[in-house]
Amino acid sequence: MIEIRQKDLKAVALAMAVKDLRYYLQGVFIEYNRAQTRLVATDGHRIHMIQIEGSGMVCEPVSFIMPTDLVKHCIRVKGPRGIKDPIVSLSYDPSGKIEARLPDGSSIVASAIDGKFPDYGRIVRDVYAFKTDNDGEPVAQVFNQSYVSDACEALAIYLEHKGSTPPAIGIRPRGTSCGVLACNEFLAMIMPMRGELSSLPNPSFGEPMQSPEPLQAVA
Repeated sequence: MIEIRQKDLKAVALAMAVKDLRYYLQGVFIEYNRAQTRLVATDGHRIHMIQIEGSGMVCEPVSFIMPTDLVKHCIRVKGPRGIKDPIVSLSYDPSGKIEARLPDGSSIVASAIDGKFPDYGRIVRDVYAFKTDNDGEPVAQVFNQSYVSDACEALAIYLEHKGSTPPAIGIRPRGTSCGVLACNEFLAMIMPMRGELSSLPNPSFGEPMQSPEPLQAVA
């Protein structure tokens, strides 16, 4: 049995693919190795990932892809009043069946997605290879605004932030690579928009404005 906080599943699920031909992206990847559980979702343009320490009672390591419908159902079900941090308990059968025990006491069974999830570890490692443009100068990237908004929302869910104003965050640009937002065991990575580069600002923008030339009187 793998225990996952409902809010963590909700935060990661914001990056799931929707109606993508790559069917194996239409869900949340669960990876468990007895010491840790990782929740990962990507649509090919961004990744949301949460790592949880000591969150299971399964003897053998397992990995599977929860389909979108099951993920949404697990997120939607409400637990009894007074339960501050609802838990979804997952069990996986080698035949491909996933059973989810929900916060309200009910359970649901679904089939895992039969496919190979991308090597998210390689993508994360590649971020640390800082890249520059052809002139050797670092460049700022342009990111899809909705992806940035989803990353902010996911972090707010992860931190259990209450209130109308989300927590202040910063996305670290990595040259021509991904934008990275990391906090504790939460990670969001956003690919830059293709072909959209924004150079560093002209240094003159940081200098005092020059005095204008005196106007010449016209005879």
